[in-house]
Amino acid sequence: MDPLPFGLIAFRHAPVPLSGVCYGRLDVAAELSPDGAATAIARALGDLGLRPGVVWSSPLSRCALPAAELAARLGAPHAVDERLVEIAYGAWEGRTWSDIERDDPVAYAAWLDGWERAGPPGGESALEVEARVRSFWCALSPACGASPHLLVAHAGVLRALRVVACGASWIEAMSAPALHLTAERFPLPASAVSLA
Repeated sequence: MDPLPFGLIAFRHAPVPLSGVCYGRLDVAAELSPDGAATAIARALGDLGLRPGVVWSSPLSRCALPAAELAARLGAPHAVDERLVEIAYGAWEGRTWSDIERDDPVAYAAWLDGWERAGPPGGESALEVEARVRSFWCALSPACGASPHLLVAHAGVLRALRVVACGASWIEAMSAPALHLTAERFPLPASAVSLA
């Protein structure tokens, strides 16, 4: 497949050792070591026949550490971008979803009803995540000739990319799982493709 229409290859970080916890922007370590996650991503890239020209990540360690390891192996730059951080859950960060529902039922119900436009207390809405991910995506240009960009990402960022790069609705973007250490391919913005 021609890499230019799919100039951004994204992998969700490895799983974290939390179950039922709202951890969004908490800097939680992944269950797999950075070396192990980088190896899994490198294997998948090899299977796809792709060699990225740049490796992007958020500053959170579950993305940044494997991205740095992978970039070093590939001899590619590692670029950290704050726009790629996971959705902010505000006052709910670090709490279990069951505790949030029990202790803050009005805000929780309001968020469930309007999560696209309203965030949790002190947090972000889906549209706010979309805006910052769109800003990142629109700034992309061909990394190195036909080499794709690689992103080690959070689930919220992957879903926002489905919206901004592929034209999915937020409902559609949320309905498909964001699998750990599995490639998702996204086109570059039209302006970037036209420069190649």
